[in-house]
Amino acid sequence: MQLSALTALAVFLVGSAMAAPAMERQSGPSGTLVQPAGNTVWDNGSQFGLGHVVYQGVDQDYTNSQGVTHVKTHHIDVYLQAQESGDIVYLAKGIAPNSDNIVDAQFQIPWGYGSSDLGDARLVIVETQQGTTPGFPVAITFQAAAPLIQVVAGPVP
Repeated sequence: MQLSALTALAVFLVGSAMAAPAMERQSGPSGTLVQPAGNTVWDNGSQFGLGHVVYQGVDQDYTNSQGVTHVKTHHIDVYLQAQESGDIVYLAKGIAPNSDNIVDAQFQIPWGYGSSDLGDARLVIVETQQGTTPGFPVAITFQAAAPLIQVVAGPVP
């Protein structure tokens, strides 16, 4: 049984989303983290605080030595990495952009009052693009952003 190029890419991307991606940064187009900016405070004082992420993906012609002729944001993964402990908590994996190539999502903040991970954290965005080639499409995965934000939570009244 033969797999189509699209089926092969889908199987590859699903498998990639299940494990921490092997990131390879190549020069080329990248999406842009619109929100939050660095030094933003995510407050989980009510124990149901929400963090907001807006990411503008790409859909453009691009040529490289591997034969890629076009790239389009396929999905992003979003995680928090506590600065002090290094603990990582995934907020989402595999979020696809809308028809305007924008991901606009809110996430429940995972650390509450008393957590040792409160304080400075990197909000890491990992972008996976579909690269168009003369043969099979290829997946290009890289860390696109990692602003330092602050996660706070006070005692519940």
